[in-house]
Amino acid sequence: MEGTTCLFLLLSGLCFLPVCFPRRYILVREALTWTEAQRYCREKFTDLASVSSQQESDQLREATEELDVGHLWIGLYDDIDSWRWSLEEEGYYGEGEAEFRKWHSKAYNNIRGTQTCVLISQYGTWNDFICTASYQFVCYDDSSSSFILVNETKTWTEAQRYCRERYTDLASVRNQSENDQIKGLLKNSNTWIGLHRDSWGWSDGSPYSLRKWATNRPRSGFGTPCALLHRGLWEDMNCDTERYFVCQDLVKKRVLRVQVTRKDSTVNLEEAAAALLWQLRERLKELSLREDVKLTWRKQPDGKIFNLEKREKKKKKKKKKKKEEE
Repeated sequence: MEGTTCLFLLLSGLCFLPVCFPRRYILVREALTWTEAQRYCREKFTDLASVSSQQESDQLREATEELDVGHLWIGLYDDIDSWRWSLEEEGYYGEGEAEFRKWHSKAYNNIRGTQTCVLISQYGTWNDFICTASYQFVCYDDSSSSFILVNETKTWTEAQRYCRERYTDLASVRNQSENDQIKGLLKNSNTWIGLHRDSWGWSDGSPYSLRKWATNRPRSGFGTPCALLHRGLWEDMNCDTERYFVCQDLVKKRVLRVQVTRKDSTVNLEEAAAALLWQLRERLKELSLREDVKLTWRKQPDGKIFNLEKREKKKKKKKKKKKEEE
């Protein structure tokens, strides 16, 4: 449907988040831990403050300029429990299998917040380590349901790419039996497996696209690190520290006027309205639209969604007049 495609292209360029659904920042002068501040913001507003653009970063600093020299909690944190497997195929993991772990007793300490990938040792125990280090690795081949030890040293990301190009993915370990199988392939070298974690992220799930860290930050220690706003930049600190904080709220309702140019005059836009709205929702999801944001058409007093502009009405009148003259 040519008319539908044309409208979708216009709308996709018309409204870009967070312009359509802007955040409002609220400074709270009550000293709480990061977790307590998060709970407070979620109960009274939407969440702790997050930013996705330089414009929002500027707005956040403007909203907190009276305490610009202070340190304020925002929604950025490093979740050291966000471990997940590289292979995320639906149905591959049985109940509880995606959560199987075999940590070494001295591992899993998240030194400086940089150890976000996992090695298996010759003894079958796991250690977290920096992903940029080079080690041999184990792939999984779905076609033969087997593990393959690759005796080449690569970073975790390079190993992941290698396994996905030649086999299925880096090895997942779903139970003790599979851990023993992989252990049997090893000799005396630590080896990458597919477990890794996302590092910094926003409390409300917004994309971690903008970076505004102060010099030499983050420099996280052994505790769960959270981020503070200081002079417009971010600094990491233990989450149990009590500080003032910034909440955010979203505009609850916003009406946008859309101008549509039809290339195919035979298309009935009223009938296509539902399909157009679905396409718009899908496009906005790609731009990180919150799941609780609802999009609907607003009907005019005559019950219609789309109103013809004067130019198009004039064209119709001219055509009608021409027909009458003929």
